[in-house]
Amino acid sequence: MISPFLSVFILVVFLASFALADDFKTINGKEFKNAKVSRVEPDGIVLITTSGIVKVYFVELPKDVQERFHYDPTKAAQFTTAGQAAIAQSNAAAQAAALQRQQEAQERQRQIASAIEQQQPQEAVARRQAEQQQQVERQRAAKSTPSLSKEGVPEHTYELVQDYTIVGAGWSKRLRRGERDHGRILIDHAEIDIGGFSYNVPSGILSLPKD
Repeated sequence: MISPFLSVFILVVFLASFALADDFKTINGKEFKNAKVSRVEPDGIVLITTSGIVKVYFVELPKDVQERFHYDPTKAAQFTTAGQAAIAQSNAAAQAAALQRQQEAQERQRQIASAIEQQQPQEAVARRQAEQQQQVERQRAAKSTPSLSKEGVPEHTYELVQDYTIVGAGWSKRLRRGERDHGRILIDHAEIDIGGFSYNVPSGILSLPKD
């Protein structure tokens, strides 16, 4: 029977062997110089080398190394199978999560497209109504009621002596200096005829009759 003191001594020596650097060579001739054993797993050992961390499987190592680290093929196979199952389960969960995110994104896009389709007809109707209303207002403003004071006043051709802008409800018409239009000068304003419509303008922007 091994004494407690001897058991502790063996354990310390065993653990110390992991901390010390050692050389490992696989059955294929690959060498790991001054490598430290980071941990031992049922199917292999994880080494810390000058080039990084690497795992070397027991099936790649000589029999003496396998015995040194108590290699058990049955436990190794079970460990490998469990690891593969865990990886497969993790991959399946990741794929399911990705699929769910894709479906949620597609649903959001469908909802946005549906909302846009519902808004477009309403916006189109509102736009057409606004355009029709503006057209009516322009026509109403253009067809202003002629002044009663023009009765009996002869019409002449006048030249604009300055620029002037006629402003109506939602529209405007620019008159430029030097233009000639038919019209008449009344008591408190003047009227000129453009395109079949009569517009009220200040009499001061018109010259003396040119005809």
